[in-house]
Amino acid sequence: MGQSVVMYFSNTGTTQAIAEQIAVTTGSKLIGVHAKEDYTPADLDWEDPASRSYHEMHAGKVRPAIEAIDPAPIAAADVIYLGFPLWWATVPREINTLLDSLDLTGKAVHPFCTSGSTPIAEAVERLRANYPHIDWHAGRRFATSLTADEIRDWAEED
Repeated sequence: MGQSVVMYFSNTGTTQAIAEQIAVTTGSKLIGVHAKEDYTPADLDWEDPASRSYHEMHAGKVRPAIEAIDPAPIAAADVIYLGFPLWWATVPREINTLLDSLDLTGKAVHPFCTSGSTPIAEAVERLRANYPHIDWHAGRRFATSLTADEIRDWAEED
């Protein structure tokens, strides 16, 4: 098997913790995706229609700026594990910014998310529709009690 990377977007550390476990278990390089402008707790208040996250997710094709990422490990990878929290049943717009800026053609991309209860299915369906050139594999929502066996089983799916 070729090289692999785990790319993740996380504001509270929950998705980062899962990404770190996946990177260790799969022997992947870990790459954080960071918004150029950090989110405050008020920005993340999903119940407030005036919050930054609410605006980004409901104002059409918003693409927030992200910090630069070294493309070399991504170009060298055959497998990408892509992690994010679910926002309104889909990916935060920073993930769209990332996917719009990278050529992942020919790479196996395994999406994973963190969420209290929302399944990942709708997010993966939207990713497949918006980025059809990417080889999307089965997505998985993980809990913080994730085990290495769960990671291995998911990574070997389809």
